[in-house]
Amino acid sequence: MNNKMDIVGMINSGLVSKQIVSFLLVLLRTSIFMSIIPLFSSKNSPAQFKLAIAVALAFVLTPIVQFEITPESFFTLIVREIILSMLLGSAVRFIFVAVNMAGQMMSNGMALSIATSFDPEFGQSAEISRLLGILVTLLFFAVNAHHDLIYIFAKSFEILPPGQLNINNLMINAIFGGFKVFVLAIKIGAPVMIVMVVLNFLLGFLYKASPQINIFFVSFPLFIMVGLMVMMLSIPTFYNVMINAIEDMKYEMHNVLKLGKVK
Repeated sequence: MNNKMDIVGMINSGLVSKQIVSFLLVLLRTSIFMSIIPLFSSKNSPAQFKLAIAVALAFVLTPIVQFEITPESFFTLIVREIILSMLLGSAVRFIFVAVNMAGQMMSNGMALSIATSFDPEFGQSAEISRLLGILVTLLFFAVNAHHDLIYIFAKSFEILPPGQLNINNLMINAIFGGFKVFVLAIKIGAPVMIVMVVLNFLLGFLYKASPQINIFFVSFPLFIMVGLMVMMLSIPTFYNVMINAIEDMKYEMHNVLKLGKVK
């Protein structure tokens, strides 16, 4: 009887230890992923809140996901998990980086960044970037992209279990991902930037025709007014571009998992 109880105890302790190891590996990938994506990596979010979200998500995913741990060095496993989590998070972060970059371009074109000329340390203007960031965040949740995000992340444990990542093919994909950020930023800021260039040419002709007009001060309110009007008129275009970007985000996450699985 005692022998049977000892065997049962050993089996139960083995299952518990396996669950603990699985939870720690899920928590490792989850915490790094959550620290990368912009929705939870903001400095305004308390660290306790972000840690609680990562732990709660790991608790939910641990009984659901099934994976086998390959025997290898602990250091190699940790490094591969960090790289995979960063690449998955970067596929989401690239959208918000592109939006922030487009907002800075639009601010420069609308002369909202002139404050940096007078006060380089505290004169940075990021109102347009913040406005676009809020719109993208609301759109992200409105189209239920966060549901797809959690689903793809949960599937990553089945497609790429901990320690089974092929890094070689992912490096090239990460480089091309950086180029896509610039392309997306240009698409977002193109309407305002094109109008600002045309407006600069018109003001240049006006200055040549009437040199007594102080173009330097006249142009500031004109740039801001025209820029805001173009932003309002280009909201449908902005919506279509961001919807396509969110769809591309899902494709990029699947592509990371597919390339990482190739042997």
